[in-house]
Amino acid sequence: MVLRCGIVGLPNAGKSMIFNALTSAGADTAAFPFSTVTPNVGLVPVPDKRLEEIHGYVETDRVLPAELQIVDIAGLPKGASRGEGMGNKFLGHIKECDALLHVGRFFKNGDLGEGYDRIDPVGEIEIVEMELAFADLDTVERNLDRVSKRAKSGDKESVEQRDLFARLKECLLEGGQARHLELTDHERLLMKPLFLLTAKKVLYVANVTDYQLDEEGRRELERLETFAVDRGSEVVVLAGQFEAELTELGDEDREIFLSDAGMEEPGLVRLIQKAYHLLGLRTYFTAGEIEIRAWTFHEGDRAPVAAAVIHTDFEKKFIRAQIYGLDDLREYKSEAGIKDAGKLRVEGKDYLMQDGDIAHFLIGN
Repeated sequence: MVLRCGIVGLPNAGKSMIFNALTSAGADTAAFPFSTVTPNVGLVPVPDKRLEEIHGYVETDRVLPAELQIVDIAGLPKGASRGEGMGNKFLGHIKECDALLHVGRFFKNGDLGEGYDRIDPVGEIEIVEMELAFADLDTVERNLDRVSKRAKSGDKESVEQRDLFARLKECLLEGGQARHLELTDHERLLMKPLFLLTAKKVLYVANVTDYQLDEEGRRELERLETFAVDRGSEVVVLAGQFEAELTELGDEDREIFLSDAGMEEPGLVRLIQKAYHLLGLRTYFTAGEIEIRAWTFHEGDRAPVAAAVIHTDFEKKFIRAQIYGLDDLREYKSEAGIKDAGKLRVEGKDYLMQDGDIAHFLIGN
């Protein structure tokens, strides 16, 4: 399972720079609007220290982390919802993503034109969210008209859709985002075919020039953090240029660079991990002679569904799972030791997979 996180923001917020740092893909970072006309796409490994710890107990040929797909989407300007600045195409790229990393600019560059000589990340983020809301409002209104006609006949699902779409319209007109609306699981299913842009989960990224913020930067960061909390989200501070340069260094130079900055690990590690959890993703592991591998599942998935991440046939052919944890491995040093101690659990189809489970699945013919 590889899910997509789209990097969004106003033009020249530093999205491609962050994409480059995340993927080391060398995407174009030209300083002019619409330099990313076609989205750049890259796969990013999800850092997980548990992989190497498991490797300390299990000899294997290779160790494979989980991955996220990162999509660098062109800057979204005012008027995008009306098709300005190739807006329709860019909105379509956002629609294909599972979650958004929304970049706020914390640096000045007067050479880029009016507005870039000041720092206002919250104001710029609000512009983008307003454009997404306008696009969603158009979608909701069209579908509300459609289902309202069928609802007059008493069709139950159409009545439910009409009532839900009316609530969505009211929310968007009041300046809200679809993800702010409290919905039941059934209502979420009814809303899903609309592919609403503002229903996607968002992580706000403060793109700073230096991790040591000045007074203005700290003030704007507090504003952004308050803004994010009000929307049920979080903020990750990232020095995009610093992180991009870090990826070009060798291991030894990277350690020195981080030490000089007073950091134990790159800021990208925190960003990737938060993005992963933003999507409601969790990890289980398989460990054997050929490979130790991290597999991605959704929180709340039962064992057969999680097994299907390895191969789709595994869900139908699932018989049972053998499960142990890293704590067991630390104590008994090997899977054989875990078995001898009677700590290897046998779980059936109703077992809810837990983050960090080490699993073997028994599959029928």
